Amino acid sequence: MSDDAPAQKKSLLKLIIIIVAAVAVLGGGGAGTWWYLKKRAAAKAAEAAEKLKAEEAHAQAAAADPAHEGVDSEDCEDLGEVKEGHGAEASPVMVLTRTLNLTGPRRNAFLRCELNILFCDTELGKLVSGEKPSAEKSLIQSIVLGVLSGKSVEEASDAESRETLRKEIKDKLNEQFRPHPPKPGEKEDPKHKKPKRPIKSVLIVDWAIQQ
Repeated sequence: MSDDAPAQKKSLLKLIIIIVAAVAVLGGGGAGTWWYLKKRAAAKAAEAAEKLKAEEAHAQAAAADPAHEGVDSEDCEDLGEVKEGHGAEASPVMVLTRTLNLTGPRRNAFLRCELNILFCDTELGKLVSGEKPSAEKSLIQSIVLGVLSGKSVEEASDAESRETLRKEIKDKLNEQFRPHPPKPGEKEDPKHKKPKRPIKSVLIVDWAIQQ
């Protein structure tokens, strides 16, 4: 009986040591796991903040430049000036009527269309909407003809394709007549400031296919 008591005490002491060691190991592992999760959450939060910052910068750039890619506004920008005695001027309109051959299995397929081009740049609009010939008018006619030519009967018959074509004409015209920035040493005259998008809209008012 006396020999068993020390052995039991030693066994109990070993058990206590093992339990204490296990608790210490588990406690250390829990702290390590908590530190890792905290660091990972902080990294994700930083990544989300950078992404949000980039999206906000992109949105601000698009708002600052109406001609930015993907923006298709039909409104003219406010240049902050109204001519005395005239008030707000009506938007000039250039009317283009064309008849073109369409590609396809049938030879006698034609597209008859009428396009109305509206201008934010009133000076350009007046120059090309009148009866007198001008280099600007010829350039617009050439660009429009280039976009319209070579279309197939299927493309001309598709409403979605017509909408794409209308936007393509508008984008090409705005790219062509967009004002150039002042040269080094020159200052832009605020009284004669040109809109970044001279073309307000391109409207398809007549579109008929003859076969």
